[in-house]
Amino acid sequence: MKSKQKKNNSLSQGYLKLSGLLLFTGILITGVVMVCSAVTSFADTEKNALRQSCETLASNISATYTHQNDTPEGEEWRNFDFDAVRELMQTTKKECNLHGLILYEKGGGMIYGTYSESEVPYLATPAVRAHLVTDDYSEIGYYTNDAVDPQLCCVIPFSLEENKISTDTSTDNPEEQEMQETVRLQFYLGAVTDASSLTDYTIMLVRNLVVCLLISILVFMVLFRLGAGQLDKQFEEITQVAGQYAEGEFSARVSLPEQASLYALGCTLNRMAEFIEQNENTRRNFVANVSHELRTPMTTIGGFADGILDGTIPPEQHKKYIKIIDDEIHRLKTLVNSMLNLTKFESGEMQIRFENLDIAQLLIRTVLMFEKRITNKNVDVEGLEDISLMVKADKDLMFQVLYNLIENAVKFVNEDGIISFSVHEENGKAYIMVKNTGEGLADDELPKIFDRFYKTDTSRSQDKTGLGLGLSIARKIVHLHGGHIVVKSVKGEYTAFEVQIPVNGA
Repeated sequence: MKSKQKKNNSLSQGYLKLSGLLLFTGILITGVVMVCSAVTSFADTEKNALRQSCETLASNISATYTHQNDTPEGEEWRNFDFDAVRELMQTTKKECNLHGLILYEKGGGMIYGTYSESEVPYLATPAVRAHLVTDDYSEIGYYTNDAVDPQLCCVIPFSLEENKISTDTSTDNPEEQEMQETVRLQFYLGAVTDASSLTDYTIMLVRNLVVCLLISILVFMVLFRLGAGQLDKQFEEITQVAGQYAEGEFSARVSLPEQASLYALGCTLNRMAEFIEQNENTRRNFVANVSHELRTPMTTIGGFADGILDGTIPPEQHKKYIKIIDDEIHRLKTLVNSMLNLTKFESGEMQIRFENLDIAQLLIRTVLMFEKRITNKNVDVEGLEDISLMVKADKDLMFQVLYNLIENAVKFVNEDGIISFSVHEENGKAYIMVKNTGEGLADDELPKIFDRFYKTDTSRSQDKTGLGLGLSIARKIVHLHGGHIVVKSVKGEYTAFEVQIPVNGA
C-alpha cells in the first residue's frame, strides 16, 4: 500500500512540477517578448521626437539664409544669419535637452555647432562625416562608445534654391551676356542626445520582469504544496476504487474531482463500473434463467423416466409419459437453438440472405399454422383479406419474427377475442402489425418486454412452456434488417406489436 501511495505522490508531484515548468516558461517568454516590444516602442518614440526636432530646426535655419550675388561658389553657407542660427540652436538644444547640434555643408564640412568638447558627441566624429560624403545622410542610430555614454544621433538633409547670375563671354551683346540659373544648395543638420533614458527604461522593465517571475515562483510553490496534497488524495481514492473493481466489487464510485483531466478520468471509471455491473447482473440473470429453464424439463424427463424404469408408471401409461418426455426434449432443443441464435446475433455471425418476398402472404401462411389453437379459443381473425406487399428480406428470419409475434398473440388473446393484422407501405418502409385483445401489459412492463427470459406475471401463469426468448430474437432479426419493432398496449384492452423494415432491404 505504501508503494502505491509513493507512486501516486510522485505522479501528482511530477504532474504539478511539469505544470509549473510550463507556466514559468510561458511567463518568461511572454515577459521577454513584452520587454522587447516595449523597448522597441520607446526607442521609436525617442527617435521620432529627435527627428521631428531636427526637421523643425532645419526649417527655421533655412529662413535665415539671405541671397548674395557676390558670394563665391562653394561658400554659400556664409549667407546664413549666424546670430539667428546660434540663437535657434541654443533654444532648441535647451528645450529638447540635446547634447549638441551641428550644421554641415555638403561633403561633411562643419559650418556651425553647439556642443561641448568634453561630451565628444558622435556627430563630430569622422564616421558621421564619412556618411555625409557618400550622401548616406538620413541615418538615426543608437550608438555606444567606450569613451562616452550611449548617444542617440540623427542627421537630416535640407536644401535651398538660389538664383545665380553668370556672364557669357562668347557674345558681344550685353543683354545676352547675363544668364540666370537656379542652383540647389545642400546642407545637413545633425543632433545628438543622451540615450541613457532608453537604457534606464530597459533596466527597469527587466527588473520588473524578474520581480514578477520571483513572485510567480513563490505563488506556485505555495499552490504546489496545497495542490499536491489534494491530488494525492484524489489519486489514492481512484486507486482504491480501481482496486475494488479488480476484486469484482463494482458498486463503488469515484467522487468527481474539480481538475478537468481527473474529472474525465473519474467519469470514465464510473461509466465503466456501471457498464460492467450491468453486464454482470445481466450475466447472473441469464445464468439463473437458463438454469431454471433447463432444470424444469430435466426434472420432468428424469422423474418420468425413473417411473417407467422402476415400474411406478404402469405399462399401459408408458406411451402417455413418453410423449411428455418427448415434448420436454423438444422444449430443450428449442431452448438450445434459441440460445445459439442469440449468440450468433450478438457476435455478428448471423448472415442475412435478402430475396424478393411477399411479406403479406408469408404472414397468412404463418397464421394458418395456428388455425387449430385459434379455433379452440373461438378467436376472430381480421385484416388478412386481399393483402400483398413485396419487400427484400430474409424469408426464414422474417418467418421466425412473424411466428413469434403470432404465437404470442394466440397465447394471450382472450376467449372469443380478436386477433387483427395490418400490412401497408409508407415512405419506403413496410409496416406489419399484429394486435390481440386481452389482458394487455402494464406501463412498467413495456420497457422490459424484449429482454431475454422476461415474462410478465400474467404470462408466467398462462404460458408454462414459453422460454421468454421469442420477442428478444424477433427484435434482433428486425434490427438486422435495418428496421424497428415497437409495442403498444392498454391494460385490460389490447397488445399490439408493429414491425417496420425498409422495403428495399437494409
